[in-house]
Amino acid sequence: MRIIRSFLVMACLVLVSYSVFAANYCLNCFDQIDENEKYCVVCKTKFSIDELKTQEEQLIHAVTVSRGNYRKALNELKQYYQNTGNQLRLQKARRELDELEKVPQPLYTDEGLGNVRIGVKLRDIEDANILFKDALMYKKAFSKENRVIAIKRLEKLIQEYPDSDKVGDAAFEIAEIYASGYFSDYESAASYYMKSYQLNPVIKQPALLRAAEMYDKMLADPNKAKAIYKQAALYSPDAKWRRKAQNRLSALEQEAGGK
Repeated sequence: MRIIRSFLVMACLVLVSYSVFAANYCLNCFDQIDENEKYCVVCKTKFSIDELKTQEEQLIHAVTVSRGNYRKALNELKQYYQNTGNQLRLQKARRELDELEKVPQPLYTDEGLGNVRIGVKLRDIEDANILFKDALMYKKAFSKENRVIAIKRLEKLIQEYPDSDKVGDAAFEIAEIYASGYFSDYESAASYYMKSYQLNPVIKQPALLRAAEMYDKMLADPNKAKAIYKQAALYSPDAKWRRKAQNRLSALEQEAGGK
């Protein structure tokens, strides 16, 4: 766990160093681009100023890339020690990977959620079903550590079996875990509720309604809540959820009008 803390501290220091600049950054090498420059002169990537993302989006992107690179490097190191027969260091690498699996990696924005998938034929995949059932067993366990494992299993399902008919349910279950008292991470919960609908628009769960309720009741953000309630009132597959979303939307609009 000490290694994980060290990595997180270093990551925070890197991110802080980014925050001191006011200029734009290259999305390829993350070197600073002067506001008067058109292209990145460091890596020669031809991104126009109009194409550059906001500073928050760049930092979140940097975290996402760092997470992937960290995991990839650890796996390569583990494989190297396995090939060379260094059992002592192999055990160290395995322990670090095990600890990494216990660290939740929440969403900071809707980055990577994508648009609603239309015309994608989801199918019954046995391996995905097994992974889903396994994750639900960990979710039921009364410990935060086991619920993190459940999140990891569900994320793996979404990544490795994108055409499984369980992808929407997997994202919904992740949202439920984040919304629970073990995490109380309502922003991540809202993002995953939205993601569950985007992955499967005919999901048999009140995904859009639950996302709106996170912003409405837990995050006290009525503007975002109203925007998602509107979507829920229009696009929720169940008429009962559509009515509930419309009723709450009307109430919020009346409250805003009365102020």
